[in-house]
Amino acid sequence: PIIPPNIAAVLATVSEHVLPALMILGLFTRLSAFGLLVMTAVIQIFVYPSAWVTHGLWAAALLAVVVRGP
Repeated sequence: PIIPPNIAAVLATVSEHVLPALMILGLFTRLSAFGLLVMTAVIQIFVYPSAWVTHGLWAAALLAVVVRGP
């Protein structure tokens, strides 16, 4: 692993709770969507590599927010 698992677990938990809340509130929307896009890519690559359909849909929606804005 690139970073220790205990630190990765805390970062993933915080980002899963904070980034969607920021998107709902309209604060740092593009940055939050990019963070969730990176997290989706990490989950796709390292955790569930066979779930590409679900992650592809999430990635497309998040990429649209990153590119077009809120």
